[in-house]
Order: sequence, then C-alpha cells, then structure tokens
Amino acid sequence: MNLEVILKGPVRGLGAEADLVKVRPGYARNFLFPNNLAAPVSAASKRQLEALKKRRAEREAAETAEAEEKAGRLARIVLNFELKQAEEGAAKLFGSITTGEIASALAEKGFAVEKRDIDLSKSLNQVGEHEVVVHLGYSVKSTVKVKIAGKSEEGAEKSIKPRKSRKADSETEKSSKDKKD
Repeated sequence: MNLEVILKGPVRGLGAEADLVKVRPGYARNFLFPNNLAAPVSAASKRQLEALKKRRAEREAAETAEAEEKAGRLARIVLNFELKQAEEGAAKLFGSITTGEIASALAEKGFAVEKRDIDLSKSLNQVGEHEVVVHLGYSVKSTVKVKIAGKSEEGAEKSIKPRKSRKADSETEKSSKDKKD
C-alpha cells in the first residue's frame, strides 16, 4: 500500500520538485512531511501542482544556463600537479592524482565542484597531459585539462634507513626496561 505525494523540492533518489510519486506511508509520515519535502495529494494540492511545475521549469532553465556558462569557463582551466617519480625521465609516478585533489584544486581557482562529480576514466599516475570530465548537472559536462609533472629526488635511495628486525626491536625494549629497574 503506497501513498501518493507531491514533492515540494528535489529529493535524492526519489524525484524533483512538483513530481507526483508513490512512497511508503512510513517514509512520507516520518521523513517527507516533517521535513516539508512533500505534501499529500488532495484537490487543493493538485491545483498547487501547476504552480510548482512552472516554478520548477523556471529554476531548471536558470540552473542549466548557469551550468553551461560554468562549463565554458571550466574548459579553459588547466590544473598542474607535481608528483615524485622514481628516476628522471620515467613516466611512472609514485601515487596518483585523485578526484579529491582535483576538486580542491578547482576550489582554489573559484569553482565549487564536488569530487563525486569528477569522472576519472583511468588512474592519473603517468607524466603528461590528461583530460578529466566534470559533470555539472542537467546533462552538462565539461572537460578540464590536468598536467602532471614528475620530480625526482637525487639521493632519495641513499636516505632510506635500513629497517631493524622485530627480534632486534624486542631485545632493545627488554634491555631498556632492565636499565630502568
């Protein structure tokens, strides 16, 4: 037994503003109604449905235009990253660039993009120039160029200290306890 409700705003996984949807009574009673996200279907609410649909169409048109304008500005952006590489001239890097790093770099340039909206088709762990797709909503996508440079550290291998065995660690702990007593 489902209950018909009219959504007052977008609800993730359910629908957008002015959608007529069927939901379980407990979901409507305990979540949608108290949070003012939906209204029960009645004769009065059906009249409000047309006003909600008109307001939704205006809002979506404005948001689509804003997303397309943002896509145009994003297409001109080039992000530069630098990662450690094993040796000079090697294409393989230590680590990779993540969606979180790309989102924070875009935020520094004035673009608020969530990391889940960034689509990495492959791992960015090679030196060079890569293209990353950013989803801006309403089927609007933009491509951002990401340039990755490698930096090698001379003498990095020499600075690595040999690791002690566990047996040696436990013996030093015992001897330090004996000295305290």
